[in-house]
Amino acid sequence: MKIKLYMLCIWFMSITYGYGQDIVINEVMANPKNGQLPAVEYIELLNNSTSVVDLASLRLDINKKSVQLPPYLLAPQQFVILCAKEGEDLLSSFGNVISFSNWAILNNSGATIGLYRQDTLLDELSYKDSWHQGNAQKAGGWSLERINPDWRCNTASNWASSVAHRGGTPGSPNSIMNRAFLPKVGITAVEMLDKSIRLHFNTDRLFLPHFEGEHFRINPGNIIPITASWDDNTGQLVLGLDHELKAQEAYTLSTQELAICGIMLQIEDYLIFNQPKVQYNDVVINEILFNPQAEGSDFVEVFNRTSLPINLQGWQLGNRILSEKPLLLPPQEFLVLTAERDKIIHTHVNAIAARVHEMASIPSYANQQGIVTLFSPQGLVDSLYYHASMHAPLINNPKGISLERQSYNEDSNLPGNFKSAATLIGGSTPGFRNSTATDSLCKKNDIFLTSKTVSPDGDSFEDELEVNYILNDSDYLFNLNIYTEKGTLVNRLIRQQSGGSDGKIMWDCKDEKGQKAPSGHYIYWMEIYRENGSREIFKGAFILVQKSHQY
Repeated sequence: MKIKLYMLCIWFMSITYGYGQDIVINEVMANPKNGQLPAVEYIELLNNSTSVVDLASLRLDINKKSVQLPPYLLAPQQFVILCAKEGEDLLSSFGNVISFSNWAILNNSGATIGLYRQDTLLDELSYKDSWHQGNAQKAGGWSLERINPDWRCNTASNWASSVAHRGGTPGSPNSIMNRAFLPKVGITAVEMLDKSIRLHFNTDRLFLPHFEGEHFRINPGNIIPITASWDDNTGQLVLGLDHELKAQEAYTLSTQELAICGIMLQIEDYLIFNQPKVQYNDVVINEILFNPQAEGSDFVEVFNRTSLPINLQGWQLGNRILSEKPLLLPPQEFLVLTAERDKIIHTHVNAIAARVHEMASIPSYANQQGIVTLFSPQGLVDSLYYHASMHAPLINNPKGISLERQSYNEDSNLPGNFKSAATLIGGSTPGFRNSTATDSLCKKNDIFLTSKTVSPDGDSFEDELEVNYILNDSDYLFNLNIYTEKGTLVNRLIRQQSGGSDGKIMWDCKDEKGQKAPSGHYIYWMEIYRENGSREIFKGAFILVQKSHQY
């Protein structure tokens, strides 16, 4: 009885047939050698619709060599594996297989695969072996899988190496399938001409919508391009303007909502900038840490000496690209370049996070000596030959201490223009003015207190003693002690540390055991000295008031 009822259900079931527009190329195994799957090339098709599709009307082109698909009913959301005749038995255990005696070889390096219904293109893929995520996958044994079958653009961003343990998923859902994934469509580069802007996209022109000038906005000024046309020679989109954009002003290029490959996407805003030719030493190497602490990382800091912003897109530190996207360095500002941004921020407490830029990688800088080079797209901008002996001789362990530039106006390789950073500020100054900079040196050393009274009562007013220093050089070492008025030592606050040419030292009004010092008259005593034996002593009195002290 159950069997008859089941058969009746099958007999009267209505099957909806589709026309093949939702058959997509879903997986490609072009180089099966060295893998765990059978050593057979294959292409997997997916019926990404809600209807049964007869494949009899479909044609597959591989590098313009065609094979006609036979009658075959492919159910909704099901797969079929296409391969050469000799591979049918090897792949049949993974799913339904259609084999061909005239199968065209899939080139390992890349090929174009087209799926047609008569002369109507249903899907097309031009894959490359560079789409794989690593050299191991590129060497063979791993398929390329489609990430989102709903997104009809077959660009590199919608394909990746299979992460299945066998290296592929023939006849099964892709290991990386994600229907929520939308590949990032965006502008990769901009060229500004007299009255036009050329846009480079990361997506083939075939997959992009028809653009009009009104699809774009340029701000400030709410400028709308008057034309938008493709340059057939370069594949770039050219936006025509009715006037030139101002030199040295940064603009933001944005788009209105656009349908790309059938899905509404918002292209990310893009910074555009009319950059003049950069001159040698417009940007200089300002600081380098080549011997970091174990938990730290190397970095190079650069400084924009000019009065105008400079776009560092396409610049190189050695042979490593700083950024593929616009990277504006404001005038008279610093930028830290590193491969490990988080480590710089966490190990350098004073680092200005907004001025730390993470690169994919930076050159390797040896602890003893090396060369730092900075290139713009036009050529060399600055270079520095460094060596460990540039550190101050009185520094016993230079690990974690950077070399800082003394003067922006002197040549990078002028002897003495790079010195050890002050240890008082942690041994480096990532993202802010160098502790040893000499561009604003005074003629006479001066040590003074911000206030001659201190009351550590937690009201945020004069809670700590501030000892300020302004020196005529940056290579002094400091000793700073606090005494009672009777000469009893309270705290050896600073011992043999460098502090640069200016700064301040704070005392929290506690002795060396961490106990609060009682109210009374005190004396600060500060010694500054250099490796040549010269020294100066500064001292002064102040009053400490403990409003709630119990001693």
